[in-house]
Amino acid sequence: MEMIKFIVLPTVLALFVLFLHFIIRIIKLRKLNLPKGTLGLPIIGETLEFFKANLEGKQIRFIQERMKKYDSRVFKTSLFGENIAVFCGTAGNKFLFSNENKNVQVWWPSSVKKLLRLSLVNKVGDEAKITRRLLMSFLNPETLRNYLPKMDRIAQHHINTHWKGKEQVVVYPIIQLYTFELACCLFLSMEDPIQLSNLSSYFEEFLKGIISFPINFPGTRFHKAMKAADAIKKEIKLIMKKRKVDLEEKKASPTQDLLSHLLVTSDTSGRFMSEVEILDNMLLLLFAGHDTSRSVISLIMKYLGNLPEVYEQVLKGYQ
Repeated sequence: MEMIKFIVLPTVLALFVLFLHFIIRIIKLRKLNLPKGTLGLPIIGETLEFFKANLEGKQIRFIQERMKKYDSRVFKTSLFGENIAVFCGTAGNKFLFSNENKNVQVWWPSSVKKLLRLSLVNKVGDEAKITRRLLMSFLNPETLRNYLPKMDRIAQHHINTHWKGKEQVVVYPIIQLYTFELACCLFLSMEDPIQLSNLSSYFEEFLKGIISFPINFPGTRFHKAMKAADAIKKEIKLIMKKRKVDLEEKKASPTQDLLSHLLVTSDTSGRFMSEVEILDNMLLLLFAGHDTSRSVISLIMKYLGNLPEVYEQVLKGYQ
């Protein structure tokens, strides 16, 4: 009997706290001028519906259904424990991208912030501006222009290895490999196939959990992503250790890649990034550079396949 009481009382208390949290949230939200939509279940929100659409390969359906039901311009929802307003169409995109730091500001889910600890995503105000300026001093058009021969060489090698002579090519996963190899080369001068393969497997696990419930419990996607992030940073740390020695002995160039740049370049106040900051920012840039490039290149390939007349014009221009 005592054991039953011991089990039931904490459960009732937990349910009461959850119910109280839900009521307080509703009261607060009613005071705000929010778009139409639903926040779904407490904490979980509409995450299960979103997962279902993803598993069926119909992610756009999740958006379209809510646009039709609530508003074609903007609607509210809740995913992975975060309340979200979704802007749709060209007008919504224009509003977002023309009002940064005015009516809107950059926001990242808590899972991203916890995985990319001391990186740019967790900095605000002047600190964020200083870090962004330091990173962009390497990632500017003039500097990247000098890397075009290396980028072309990597692209040619990738095409000869994974595309040439193949009857069928599954674009999306192969483009993922290409963009990751390119990022590793430009940021870390890493070109060893075995090392790239090992790091790529960790990175894939990291990507699966970066947008998820931030529950660091064994078996969850977030926990696996945390372990993968630690493994990636461990590999980068080994490269960094050797690079420091090579820079001191003039065996490496300060402009060789992003890693060298961050090791030898200070911000406007004369402060150098700590080792942990460099590791977290390198992981951020691997994620950011890989994810956007992968999507854009895959979509370009899709539309070139669907529009043969455009493909012919592109091929003619290349020749």
